[in-house]
Amino acid sequence: MKGYKAFNKNLTCLGYQFTIDEPHIFDDTPILCEQGFHFCTTLEDVVKYYCLSDMRVFEIEASGIITDAKDDCSKRACSEIRLVKEITLHEVMLSITKSELAYKWVRNIGNCDIMINYITESEWAYTWATVIGNQDIMINRITESEWAYWWANNIGNCDIMINYITESEWAFWWAMGIGNQDVMINHITGSEWIENWNNFFPSNRII
Repeated sequence: MKGYKAFNKNLTCLGYQFTIDEPHIFDDTPILCEQGFHFCTTLEDVVKYYCLSDMRVFEIEASGIITDAKDDCSKRACSEIRLVKEITLHEVMLSITKSELAYKWVRNIGNCDIMINYITESEWAYTWATVIGNQDIMINRITESEWAYWWANNIGNCDIMINYITESEWAFWWAMGIGNQDVMINHITGSEWIENWNNFFPSNRII
């Protein structure tokens, strides 16, 4: 199976010394996130685990016993691995499309001018704005209630963010921390949040 793996600059990973063009064999059963040789089948996913300015990344050939990937990552473990060819960090950078990985790349390596274009998810737009900047750009990428609340609470722009508060939990917290009870009451549904609302706003109960 073709995959990708990142290493320290001396081709070590978790204390194991790798070499080029020869197989490495793990003598036990690989278990994802526990033991065996780990790799990703999607190039950008290596950035989740290694993101260093002096790291080295290789295309690898995995064989023997290979685990399944899980969740939203292509990471797998295998019992046999061989380093096939080195991939430049520029190639790795160009593979990045996920917001989380674009943010992580900028924080550890750089290329803000390129990675900013891949910040499309609310969580990472908020994080970018608070840590790196570009609030004038990131504000337009906030669409989820939770991150609209945190933006309004910690940055401002309540008049804009209020339009993205649609979930009961964040409507409740907005009313508690910011105000606008007359607006937020219309977004409170579900017995838990109605009960919370009525407990904290007895004069403005939901019947």
